[in-house]
Amino acid sequence: MDFADDDTPLYLQLAHWLRDRIEQAAMGEGTRLPSVRTLAAQREISVSTALQALRWLETRGYIEARPRSGYFVAKRARRVKRGAGAGEPKGAGPNRWARPAPELDAQSRDHLAIAAAPPPTAVRLDLASAETALYPVERFGVLLRRLAYQHRDLVGSHVRGTGYPALRAQVARQAMQYACELDPDELVVTNGCVEALNLALRAVARPGDIVAVESPTYFVLLQMLRALEMRVYPIPCKPRTGMDIDALKEALDRGVPIKAVVTVANGNNPLGSVPSDTHKRMLVALLREHDVPLIEDDIFGDLCFGETRPRPVRSFDDGHGNVLLCGGFSKSLAPGLRLGWIAGGRFSERVKALKYTTSMATAELQQAAVAELLATGGYALHLRRLKAALQRQQRMLREAVLRFFPVGTEVTDPAGGLVLWAKLPAIDGRRRSTRALFEQARAEGIGFAPGHLFGEGEAFDDCLRLNAGNRWTSELEQAVQRLGGLANGDCTAASSADTRGA
Repeated sequence: MDFADDDTPLYLQLAHWLRDRIEQAAMGEGTRLPSVRTLAAQREISVSTALQALRWLETRGYIEARPRSGYFVAKRARRVKRGAGAGEPKGAGPNRWARPAPELDAQSRDHLAIAAAPPPTAVRLDLASAETALYPVERFGVLLRRLAYQHRDLVGSHVRGTGYPALRAQVARQAMQYACELDPDELVVTNGCVEALNLALRAVARPGDIVAVESPTYFVLLQMLRALEMRVYPIPCKPRTGMDIDALKEALDRGVPIKAVVTVANGNNPLGSVPSDTHKRMLVALLREHDVPLIEDDIFGDLCFGETRPRPVRSFDDGHGNVLLCGGFSKSLAPGLRLGWIAGGRFSERVKALKYTTSMATAELQQAAVAELLATGGYALHLRRLKAALQRQQRMLREAVLRFFPVGTEVTDPAGGLVLWAKLPAIDGRRRSTRALFEQARAEGIGFAPGHLFGEGEAFDDCLRLNAGNRWTSELEQAVQRLGGLANGDCTAASSADTRGA
């Protein structure tokens, strides 16, 4: 099998070759496959590519993993018909329109483990959050202690319901400032915005349903869809204008059975884009016409840099209830807070029922503290300082990337949020991959999010996401310089300051 003569991604070439041998009975049920390293060596591909091929086969039921034993050919009854996944001929099979959310490969698991564990790297360019010093941690701690003393029921009583009434009222009041009408009774307080997204997806779609997402998109969303057994339909997302509405319209007009659309419209993660109000109106109108609900993640809306906070897409829904708006305070107030909320629109009752059976309720002490910050104006004052710092840090980081990374590197110029998205230039017409760069940087104490996490297959292998939430220091500049040197393939960083940004 010669991979070099085929434009199909390498992992799919290997997966298809193994699948054909299984279907032709060259490898019977229960046959043990060669190890990942053996396959990589035999085919002269990377270990991560070989593992990705095996994961592709596993999700379609052709093979199964056995702990400490490897991969084995599965029983025929488990197999998914051709056409159900990535790389299959168009028009084949009942689920030809979309792909299962990508499985976690070994490197993806490493990255997520790094994000969840105590810092294994000295320089954290991998997370999408600001450093602790930029958050009002001390003031928030004082509020928590005072409220716990004055209102012991906030800690000692059993928690029920959809959230602390004062917080839900303040969230609705804040939304009015950017022309978004929310009913406090519609709101459900959640354990972070991730739980809000999970509830929204389960409220509007079922296992096997197709969900359209921006591409690239937040990698946790992709893994959430995989866990919920929903299928991904990627819609291109542009660094300045956001989701490509024309591409979404074409898919709907062709009859793709999309059950829901997910967007991070304001301060998109990872691109940092903020669409125009006209763009948002068009998106709402298109989905209303096709009766497709929209799930909007607005967690970065408060961190956009313009003089006025951008309106959520929900604000253009005109009371139809077709947009489920998710937000929270983990990015804007304190990462450890894990406090989010969802306005479910016409799906509110379903969201409330799902919340009760998922986590029942959210602790109220922290809700009361956030409600007081919102009511007294402390949150607004903090946001002004935080946004100014983030905008300054993004500018410094962007300039450093353009100065130290390979000539031709493209870098987004975000309108908000916490991250930069960079694309490495090709070498002799061949795309670079940030997978090896991730391992090299990690070994030197530098973390970043490799681009393949944000899409399917090798779509964004030549990209990486960098966190701009850290105050600019000489140590951080040296880390970016070293990362650029590694991207160049040696210890010499590029010095071109006039590289054209994306």
